[in-house]
Amino acid sequence: MTRTGSSRKEVIFVTALREMPMTEVTRMPTRRSHVTEWILGVVGVLAAGVGAWMYYVPADWFLGGLAEGWYFGMFIAAGLLLAAAFGLFARMAYVDDGEWTTPVIVSTVLSAAALAGAIAFAVILII
Repeated sequence: MTRTGSSRKEVIFVTALREMPMTEVTRMPTRRSHVTEWILGVVGVLAAGVGAWMYYVPADWFLGGLAEGWYFGMFIAAGLLLAAAFGLFARMAYVDDGEWTTPVIVSTVLSAAALAGAIAFAVILII
């Protein structure tokens, strides 16, 4: 039954691929207050202020003996608190913006500077 020019029966297998439904994962916008950063920052600035005040306390004051090394400790605590405050702000700003913007970079640099200051005062206190 084969003739020249006759059409062959071709079997075409068609596979139906089911497309899996894609679900979009959307992130809830962060509505978080910056209370933690403000509290850490204000306490850090107050600690730095108390440390600066204790640096100038006269030695004949009734707590003058304590003031000899405490200002270094207050500067160390202030640096650590400010580093934590600026670091938290930088992280949340980066999460909110999704890229390195000016507030993220500035707060990261301030956090690193505060940490460097705390380390410097700790080394001075140890020496």
